[in-house]
Amino acid sequence: MTDATVLISAANAYGLDSRLLIHVGGYINDVYQYTEQNGVPARIIRLTKQTWRNQKEVLAELHFMKYLFDNGVSVPDILPSKNGNLVESVEGGYLASMFTQAPGRIPIEEDWNREMVGNWGRIVGQMHLLTQSYVPLEGVKRRDWKQEPWMDMMRHLPHKELIVRQKAVELLNWLETLPKDKKNYGLVHCDLYDQNFFVAKDGTITAFDFDDCCYHWFAFDVAIILYLVIARFNRLEKMNESLDDHVAFFLDAFLKGYQEVNHFENWWLKAMPHFLRYRRLLGLSLWHQRYDWKIVDGELKIKWLRLKAEIEADKPLTNYPF
Repeated sequence: MTDATVLISAANAYGLDSRLLIHVGGYINDVYQYTEQNGVPARIIRLTKQTWRNQKEVLAELHFMKYLFDNGVSVPDILPSKNGNLVESVEGGYLASMFTQAPGRIPIEEDWNREMVGNWGRIVGQMHLLTQSYVPLEGVKRRDWKQEPWMDMMRHLPHKELIVRQKAVELLNWLETLPKDKKNYGLVHCDLYDQNFFVAKDGTITAFDFDDCCYHWFAFDVAIILYLVIARFNRLEKMNESLDDHVAFFLDAFLKGYQEVNHFENWWLKAMPHFLRYRRLLGLSLWHQRYDWKIVDGELKIKWLRLKAEIEADKPLTNYPF
């Protein structure tokens, strides 16, 4: 949670009472809810360390979200500060921004049905279609994935991990062969898994947390989602359904929703196994950024060793016949 002086500074910038801010989560950013007051709907205040994102990066993210909102995509609206700014620099080296609160909740088991998954595919398809016409602000643009420090695997994977680094080189070289025209590549969410949207009672999805948005392949934007769907299934250890059957269910519903609004290129599906392996390598790279392997123990160490072994063996994440 953030220091009180930071909360007061952020609340003042947006004309709010800091005593009514409730911490509701956040991993890299700190996220607070400002509950409904005097008929004004609940709002969300997000605080971002300037060591993570600078003001132009945050403004570029919010400008993209505003573009999506104005074009009918179900994302939170961006609310300006008292001075009319979308981003405010506040105490403690933070950047503050405010959003309308998304309706609904993080999906639970009973929400996982064809309707929700179809709506998930539809909103991703909408974003991929609209990003093809998106024009960023002059001098304010999100990074290409190659410029994202956290995505720089060769910087973060230890040099002694020879096999892992070789696998990374092979996948990075493969990425260089892919088409980068507007129908295949653009500004994408890059993290729209089931913790970054709310689902309403009618199955409607509202996407949020665009903090990782960058220029990447549309197919990778889908692969990130699929990777985390697979990870969720493996955690649940369902006995009445196989992983490959679950992937089949998910892709059938997701792609039907997607294709209602945008064309899904044939090569994207064929490329999924490679993109899934690439996402797995990014996961290992992230662990190296966040933890010191020398002192890692317990369950995390077991998971770490298993992930490394799967990467070295090129173990498929699923045997679904893409």
